[in-house]
Amino acid sequence: MGPPPTIGAAGRRCRPRPQVRADGELRPTDVVGAFFICGIGFLLAAAIAGISQAISPWPWGHWLALHLAFVGGVSQLVLGASQFFVGAFLATDPPPRGLVRGQLLAWNAGAVLLAVAIPEGAGAAIWVAVGLLLGGLALWAAAIAAMWRRSLRRSPWATRWYCSGVAFFGLGMVAGSLLAHGTPWGHGDLLGAHMALNLAGWLGAAIVGTLHTFYPSLTQTQLRYPRLQGVAFAAWTAGVAALALGYGWAIDPLALLGWLALCLGALALLVNVAGCLRGAARPLSLAARVVGVAQPFLLAGLAIAAVAALDEGPGLALVGPTRSAVGTLLVAGWIGLTVLGSLLHLLAVVVRVRGGFATKMPLPRPCLDTLLAAGAFAGIAALALSQGAGLDGWRGPGEVLLVAGYLALALRIALLASRVLIRARPSI
Repeated sequence: MGPPPTIGAAGRRCRPRPQVRADGELRPTDVVGAFFICGIGFLLAAAIAGISQAISPWPWGHWLALHLAFVGGVSQLVLGASQFFVGAFLATDPPPRGLVRGQLLAWNAGAVLLAVAIPEGAGAAIWVAVGLLLGGLALWAAAIAAMWRRSLRRSPWATRWYCSGVAFFGLGMVAGSLLAHGTPWGHGDLLGAHMALNLAGWLGAAIVGTLHTFYPSLTQTQLRYPRLQGVAFAAWTAGVAALALGYGWAIDPLALLGWLALCLGALALLVNVAGCLRGAARPLSLAARVVGVAQPFLLAGLAIAAVAALDEGPGLALVGPTRSAVGTLLVAGWIGLTVLGSLLHLLAVVVRVRGGFATKMPLPRPCLDTLLAAGAFAGIAALALSQGAGLDGWRGPGEVLLVAGYLALALRIALLASRVLIRARPSI
């Protein structure tokens, strides 16, 4: 419970003032809130770019929407959430203010500059943008190291997933910059390696790793099978490495092993998520429902890609007839719903903590929450089946359910984000 309201001089009941640290240091919610506000801004820009591309297509419109969404938006959510969770795991204070400001400046400047430089073909500006993004990752690493040094608790799982993801992302950005400059690459499929490193290596490792801590917190349970986290980590990191090497150097058996290893990692995660759901008290929060229904899409998408790689070769797993279904399951289904559900919870936490605990967390509404989560799940499943199984009649209903679910979740997130900006603005 938060502190009780006080009585003002005129007899009015007054809310407690937001809590501010007397020593002037950052609070964990300052860090996550700042990154989330910037990330949400990029997600809005990505939505605008996507709508503009649908209305009036241009050659770089699709790439720009994806860049704004994943590099500017989701990546910043990962950077902020990782420092929030590492601090909680290690029971230590957030990183120094200068490191947080440096990360925000470097990442946002790099993402914006790259969005302009690549369509314009500005070679020097591309390298500057990549340098800024790599500098942001270096500052993130320094922030994690600072928290690790100050903590008396030693837990390898607090940082292991994030560090592997950042290492993959650094390599992925180098591969991306070579692609942007048109550098000849005769060894294999550099674009496939770039996608493996950025999507599976960076976003995948960060999300899968976070869920091992975050989903038990959402469901107010403990991780049901802790040893499976080691299986998930080994399978996922080995799978990303095999996938990147297999595509980059045209080693098909290695790429196939990469897909199969990622499936094993996803299965290990799904078992723990299901264990948390079984042991959770009811009713579940909307965030727990949305994040929970997203996880089967990870295994489903990877399994379809693995089967396609086995039947038709790894190259067609990314560009063949299953591409649309795999993209729907992994991007709209897994990444999209996991990010939206996580934002619902973490923004509510920021509002509550920054407001001096006077604001309660959103109360579950079982019927409405179940309808919303189930509708989004059904929409993604129907759309993927229409793309991969030839069920064309399911495409329209699937798109309607998917858009309706996303809009409903986005509206709730927008309301929480506005409360963060108006009443609980982070102090960076």
